[in-house]
Amino acid sequence: MRKIVFCLLATVFSVGFAAAQSADLGRLLQERDQLYHQYDSLGREKNALFGGRSKKDLQNMILALQRIITKDNEIIREVRRTSYQKENNYFGQSRASSDRIYDLESQVAGLTSQLKRRNNELADQQAATSDLLGSMRKLQIGVMLLTAVIVGGAYYMYRKRK
Repeated sequence: MRKIVFCLLATVFSVGFAAAQSADLGRLLQERDQLYHQYDSLGREKNALFGGRSKKDLQNMILALQRIITKDNEIIREVRRTSYQKENNYFGQSRASSDRIYDLESQVAGLTSQLKRRNNELADQQAATSDLLGSMRKLQIGVMLLTAVIVGGAYYMYRKRK
């Protein structure tokens, strides 16, 4: 029973935790989009003398790309962490299920042994009952023979007196 309650609580917390994880991932993706828009706007700027890109423009673009790469790395770490936790939750639930199966199998084994014991007891009682019935049958035959001997003796005595 405790394991079932534990599994239910773990499932509820994992669902809430997954929602928080997707919120973190969503926040990271929004930040990456903002960085990409900054990079895109920097790419459209042309502040050089003849309408080209200046050294400062290129440095700003490189810096924006570095920030995007850093944010991508954060996103990858978050995705890996999320998948690792989902995998752990799956294995935890799988472990709880296998524990439950083991418990049920042991209960079945216990009930099977109880049933075998009861069947043996019933077989012993049936053997004792058949022994008693055999003894009772012998007693009935003995009583009938004794009755026949007494009736026969009484008849013999009655005939002898006449």
